[in-house]
Amino acid sequence: MIELFDTVTLLAQIPDPGPVAPPGSEKILEVVGNAKWGAGIALLMGFFVGLLVWAGGRWVDHHRAGRVGLIMMLCSLAGGLLYGIGWQLINHFAGGA
Repeated sequence: MIELFDTVTLLAQIPDPGPVAPPGSEKILEVVGNAKWGAGIALLMGFFVGLLVWAGGRWVDHHRAGRVGLIMMLCSLAGGLLYGIGWQLINHFAGGA
């Protein structure tokens, strides 16, 4: 005689383990944290160096240097926006909570 199993009770018996980080993953997170810190410092330095280039270009009436400084500042601001909202966007699109 063939017995029919109820699918719901069969699935209820299978355990659902949570994700476990592999050994050494804390070092990877430390490296990512260091890279994130370095990116923040690079954005700040890019903005302030761009400000200096822009001011210096305007001071000596060198319009190309002024334009380069302005572009450096705008790129740093755009990078700062991406730096600030990047994790939220990735987490949202990846389906995280």
